[in-house]
Amino acid sequence: MTLRIGLIGRGPWGRNIQRTLVSFPGVSVEPIGRGETASRDLDGVVIASVSATHAELALPYIEAGIPTFIEKPMATGVADARRICAAAERAAATVFVGHIHLHNPAFLALLDVQPRLGAIRSVACHGMNDRPRADTSVLWDWLPHDLSMALALFRRPPDRVSVTALGDAPATQAAVATFAFGNVPMVSTVSWRSPVRRQTMTVEAENGTLVFDDKAERKVTLRQGDTVSYPTYADELPLTRELRLFIEAIRSGSGDHAQALQGAIIVAAIVAAEDSLAQGGATVEIAGA
Repeated sequence: MTLRIGLIGRGPWGRNIQRTLVSFPGVSVEPIGRGETASRDLDGVVIASVSATHAELALPYIEAGIPTFIEKPMATGVADARRICAAAERAAATVFVGHIHLHNPAFLALLDVQPRLGAIRSVACHGMNDRPRADTSVLWDWLPHDLSMALALFRRPPDRVSVTALGDAPATQAAVATFAFGNVPMVSTVSWRSPVRRQTMTVEAENGTLVFDDKAERKVTLRQGDTVSYPTYADELPLTRELRLFIEAIRSGSGDHAQALQGAIIVAAIVAAEDSLAQGGATVEIAGA
């Protein structure tokens, strides 16, 4: 049976999603305009519109029980994130959130190695490019990557955050955010001022350091004393793996919406980060999503 997947959003990333979806056997893609209703006979839908519209556009499909893939961030407010989670639970609807590095085979290799290194002491992340966006902030653009990977690493939400702008506010194009996961800090530097696009995560643990660099030839490096090694990983592209799992969930009728709960935690953390930035770097407790 051919799956009919609706796609809302025709920007560069939306077109990339479409090319990937139609590469799977038995999958067709139907572009959907924002004004169209959720009553179409679709097997699934992908929301790849501007960030502030994600919740508004996704909710009718979720409420109709249609498997829904929402690009990151899932929403840009805690209330909308909660509405998505509640709707997914009521409808037993599959909800995927596009936190792409959770499907990066190199990052999965890092997760596999890390427990052997003992307790985590600190995490440092860098997310950067030179593409300022008019539809969102640098925090909403980059922090979902760091936070989604951190949740996978720590297996718990952050407790508090402080954020300092690098440069003039309010048009903040670079910032440093420090999240506390218990007593362990994660420092995230995000920027729209870098001529090089890069996402990195450095995990310092008791018995070694792991580095994930999505632009390096060897994307995962393990350092233990004077010994450097390179954990192996599969060569599947992250977007391909992510969308393949979404298609498999549709075919299985899983009704899995665990990613929505994770997405809500990330939304709450970034809302707190925005609050801290507005207060000039004050430490803000992160409310439960």
